[in-house]
Amino acid sequence: MQKLENHEKWAGLHRGEADQALQSADLIDAWKRSDSRNIDFERALPKELTQGELERSKKTYRRLLICSDWVINHFIANTTENALRVLLFSKEGILLKVYGAASEDDWLSQSEIGSGTKWSEETIGTNPFSLGIQTRKAVELPGYMNYSRFLIDGSYYFAPICLTENEVYGSIVVAIPQEKSNHYLLSIAITLARSIELDIFLFQNIGMFTSSDEEQGSIFLRQNKGRNEVVIINDQVFKILGIKKPDTYHLTLEEIILSPPDNREFWSMLEAKKVVSDKIIPLSVSSGRVFVNMSIATYKQNKFHPDGITISISPNGRANRMSSKFTDNNARFTFNDVIGENELMLETIKRSKIAALSDSNILIQGESGVGKDDFAQAIHNASKRSHKPFVAINCAAFSKELIASELFGYESGAFTGAKREGSIGKFELANHGTLFLDEIGDIPMEVQSVLLRVLEEKTFRKVGGNDLIEVDVRIIAASNKNLKELIEKALFREDLFYRLSIIRINIPPLKNRGADVYLFAEYFIRKLCARMDKPDIRLTKTALDFLGRYSWPGNIRELQNLLEGIISTHEETLIGEKEIQNYLGDYFLETMPEERPAAPIPFDIYGLDEREKFEMALRKCRNNRTKAAEYLGLSRSTFYRRMQEFGMS
Repeated sequence: MQKLENHEKWAGLHRGEADQALQSADLIDAWKRSDSRNIDFERALPKELTQGELERSKKTYRRLLICSDWVINHFIANTTENALRVLLFSKEGILLKVYGAASEDDWLSQSEIGSGTKWSEETIGTNPFSLGIQTRKAVELPGYMNYSRFLIDGSYYFAPICLTENEVYGSIVVAIPQEKSNHYLLSIAITLARSIELDIFLFQNIGMFTSSDEEQGSIFLRQNKGRNEVVIINDQVFKILGIKKPDTYHLTLEEIILSPPDNREFWSMLEAKKVVSDKIIPLSVSSGRVFVNMSIATYKQNKFHPDGITISISPNGRANRMSSKFTDNNARFTFNDVIGENELMLETIKRSKIAALSDSNILIQGESGVGKDDFAQAIHNASKRSHKPFVAINCAAFSKELIASELFGYESGAFTGAKREGSIGKFELANHGTLFLDEIGDIPMEVQSVLLRVLEEKTFRKVGGNDLIEVDVRIIAASNKNLKELIEKALFREDLFYRLSIIRINIPPLKNRGADVYLFAEYFIRKLCARMDKPDIRLTKTALDFLGRYSWPGNIRELQNLLEGIISTHEETLIGEKEIQNYLGDYFLETMPEERPAAPIPFDIYGLDEREKFEMALRKCRNNRTKAAEYLGLSRSTFYRRMQEFGMS
């Protein structure tokens, strides 16, 4: 009955009875303006935005959305009125979000009210947003007082969100079916708007404070459904961590600080909401490993926003100098990064993953350029020592006079040219972690005996020192030389060999890995084109066939260098066999073996549509979404958004 009355009242207004039925001069003027616009009030609907336009608006109003989410969701969760909805608008009238348990048969959906639409008087005539934004005050508007029919079945309560007296930042509209309308809902709308204003004001002040500190990085988190959502983060964080500032729209902390098994200590503290003060901790990020002084605290503003966490970081200069000075690299490579579908390689990966779980020493053997150092990092990251140091040294890079001091360190005055403060060695730096001894076959015999004793006794003395230092280090050694032959020539100790090679991993050369050569070529081309800002480059069928027949004496490293050299001097988007042979020159004639069959060329991924490329990337990266995003040259936020668009999330 009431619904019929509302429709009759609305029809009466359009028959010219506005002066008698409308409640204020502002509303009468708004209807007159709407009449003058020749709007089809029976069919008019708000303008729909494209997905891109809506995403840009949400990005612009990120702070409004963050602060509104908790305030409004908290209200919705504590109300018993299931039909009540809250609409969040930008100051331009874009409906950013609808709060409440809406469904396809919901009264709001049936009225064709949804997010991603722009409400304006020009398009739909008088409506709660247009009237409220013009008057800059709270407005109650029954459905029949709206100019267009689609709003007729509800009752609407508008309240502006103002950051200053003269600046409307956004607004909310509490909506409810007309038969459930109640004047008290206008007070609810005003209260919600004021709560959001206070939340924004709070975070603006926090943001001003954190941006003024040029030494300290500050992060304010909101933990929401298992996500660590970044509310505020200042530029100092990215400077301290040495990473490029990403798009902070919908940013999570996991996109900045690598998730477990990396940074296990950090994430454990965060999960437990452990309060710490000025704690020195290493953090692994995309650019490497950095030591910081960290403080963690919790915050709660009872009325307006949820439990959260604040993180303050400042650089630890001494620890970073030690780290950069004494470690050759950090363990950033994992088994998820391994490229390959060849059965021989998959078996090697399987054995390596099992070996990582033990604490026995490992010897990795393989030709130069097959990726022995990458496997060492992957094994460390899959081990129980993954949150401890990974320290690497190339034994072939130091003379026999220096290798002992590099491994064990030295005391002040130990030899001519020694530093006054002495030096810490690789064993001590790797304590409780992994020490990677690359090119172990080049270590001098006199050092081999000392190394053997350290492995047996778990203790050593610095060069020129008397004190025994205890260490707990897992050794991963690697060599491209045949250590058995070196033993026969008395160039390598047999007892050291057996101590180092409790577990033996043999990495096959690229020429024995079949179609994996095409996967590597595809990966390197994508990576190089992105780095050099070049358009996508493809290999011709003859070029692919050549890659499959070539013996690759330099293995993966040679393939990468070859492609980088060609792409750096190539303007066309196709690379043929001729370009590869020209690059190799006389070396090609010397190294090309007798004709051998090429590995079958896999399906052409360049012909895939967008969704198929995403599926292919996920398969190749073993469903690691971070790696798949990197593989496709996309940011994580863009990757996740596109997955949602494809219905793959």
